[in-house]
Amino acid sequence: MSAVDTPDSFAQWVARISDPSGGKLAWKTRKTRQCIITVATGYPANLLKPLVYSLREHSGAHLVIVANADSELEQDFAEHDVIVYPVDEAHGYRPYPALARLEYYLDVLKDLPDHIDQLLLVDSRDVVFQADPFAGFPQGDLTFFAENDDTSSWNMRTINGRWAWAMLPGEMRQSLVGKPIVNGGVIAGTPAGIERMCLAKLKIALTTHEWTKHTTGLDNISTNLIAHSQMAGSCAVAQNHGLVANVYRETDMVIDSDKGIGLQGGQPCPIVHMYDRRAELLAYVNQRYGVATDASLVVGQDRSVGKSHLLAGLFHWLKLLRIYVAGRA
Repeated sequence: MSAVDTPDSFAQWVARISDPSGGKLAWKTRKTRQCIITVATGYPANLLKPLVYSLREHSGAHLVIVANADSELEQDFAEHDVIVYPVDEAHGYRPYPALARLEYYLDVLKDLPDHIDQLLLVDSRDVVFQADPFAGFPQGDLTFFAENDDTSSWNMRTINGRWAWAMLPGEMRQSLVGKPIVNGGVIAGTPAGIERMCLAKLKIALTTHEWTKHTTGLDNISTNLIAHSQMAGSCAVAQNHGLVANVYRETDMVIDSDKGIGLQGGQPCPIVHMYDRRAELLAYVNQRYGVATDASLVVGQDRSVGKSHLLAGLFHWLKLLRIYVAGRA
């Protein structure tokens, strides 16, 4: 990208990516109609083993991994048929990675073969497959998955509730009350539905204060606004522990050596997200897929994985206060 094209603001970045070029992908000859897209910039192959290996145990879907241009993921996973979307070092403005990945999604969609009509967007480091994720794939254009079935979570005691308080006007914030919190780590849909979601997120972000584009909260809040409205057209919200299990520290998840990870007394879910929030689940997945535990902690590209900062809670509240004050100045 030339110096002229280098964005120095969120608006310039949005303008640049609104007309994606595509053409970076070498699609495999397989004719499956299914595709999974994940963003793994800054992550080593070691941390991606559970995602790649477990998918290939159960599915022949296309797997597109967005990775640094100098990564060797195609060689590392040569036997697992991955497609790497190469990302050069970022210059100029770039929002928080959870929002920046919209650029990559739109570019991949531009280059998507016509026969692919089932898409899964998944996080890369904390997702594992236990069955074919497309066997019970939702039929609609866009499906989000609840973090839990508690519809009273939009309050100041929860992180998402505090983000909503800091970023949204009262009427819009109240529209979320009574709705389940959804998670953006796994999203299902058609190419058209996924594209509408990406564009809607960008529009929502354009109305917020510039500083919020560097926070994970903006992605969380925009995901929930879209899931519980018509901002990106019709969509559905699936309950937790169906096709997808979003794991919480207090979730009653157990390991069955014959079946895998599931709820106590229930069946394992095809997709498990955030398994690293429970030490025993992380250890189980790492052992099963040969992940070197000394590489479990990663710090890069504004991501912090692993140990929490001693004053993390205080810093979180200060960030919220800054967003709240700036947004109402």
